[in-house]
Amino acid sequence: MAEYKLQISPEKAHSLMYYSTIFLGDSQTMTSEAAVLGIPSLRCNTFAGKISYIEEEEKKYQLTFGFRPEHFDGLVIKLNELLSLQNLREEWQKRRQIMLNDKIDVTSFWSWFIVNYPNSISEVQNNHDFWQKFK
Repeated sequence: MAEYKLQISPEKAHSLMYYSTIFLGDSQTMTSEAAVLGIPSLRCNTFAGKISYIEEEEKKYQLTFGFRPEHFDGLVIKLNELLSLQNLREEWQKRRQIMLNDKIDVTSFWSWFIVNYPNSISEVQNNHDFWQKFK
């Protein structure tokens, strides 16, 4: 198995992932990271269908696909389907942007929250539209 070991340092994994065509694996974390980068990702494991954030990436944004081991044939079919798409990268970047447009900038939120503490607590509790300023 050593001949299949990736010959890059771990801190370069996301760069490699970004320039890849597809991510295929069994890791929830790496699958989600690929999806957020706009890289089609497929995973096969017994957690498929059970983790909410990946389910959102799959069902709502169609950025990733999960298969249980007993449905491995479906993974192979989906893999071939994706590889046959002419505009795969462009399509996934569009899907990624749709997802990002729905989300907030979490770093900006926490920075604001800490700088404005304790007043930020009441704004979070009383102004349900305040999230819009972090989009």
